[in-house]
Amino acid sequence: MVKKSLRDIPLQEITLRKYEQPYGLDDRELSRKFLLSIGLLQPGESRDIIVDIFELFVKARKLNKPLEVEFIVNELEGKNGASAPNVSRQIKRLRDMKLIEKIHAGYRITEFGKIDNIVSNFVIPFVINQSSERLSEYAKELDRR
Repeated sequence: MVKKSLRDIPLQEITLRKYEQPYGLDDRELSRKFLLSIGLLQPGESRDIIVDIFELFVKARKLNKPLEVEFIVNELEGKNGASAPNVSRQIKRLRDMKLIEKIHAGYRITEFGKIDNIVSNFVIPFVINQSSERLSEYAKELDRR
């Protein structure tokens, strides 16, 4: 058995993928490609309940309505992976990427804002840029040695 060192566990992780332009896609496929693009879903992954969860948040944003885990589980009843523990885990993944936030009444798209603003104001500066800067530090240290 291989033992992992704490130093080998990433502080943060992001995968970026570039797909074709997002025109002509239905709502679910658009959400799916967005989540694939930022690494919250893997290509070919059949367990894609996170797409349905994210879609519910996008629709709820238009109504300024926060969602609770129980509501999401009821809405997705019968879908593979729609158990309360898994829904909670997927919500945590969306929160870690700063796409949704917890408020007193449940969860919502961050500040009921536009996804583009969330990506521009949170994901790029705090996830992508910080990861890119650390990558540069490693490259400079390799060059220095």
